[in-house]
Amino acid sequence: MLFTEVVSLVEELESLGVRFNLTPRLDGSVRLNCWRLPSAWEHRDRINRLLSERIGNSAENEAQIARFIESRQAVRSSAAA
Repeated sequence: MLFTEVVSLVEELESLGVRFNLTPRLDGSVRLNCWRLPSAWEHRDRINRLLSERIGNSAENEAQIARFIESRQAVRSSAAA
């Protein structure tokens, strides 16, 4: 996916009630976690469709989203400091 596609997908999912976070692993990699807020219930069909169509079983797409989330968290933490 292009960077703009990653950004728009993450923003759309977050507007529907999905939150992403990263969990560091011992080997230095990160795990992308996808959490659904209570407000996501009413959008569950659209969320499921977006996740299956855009991410599916693609490790590369998941890695791109994880890199974007990681860079966004780095920017936010440096701005807060």
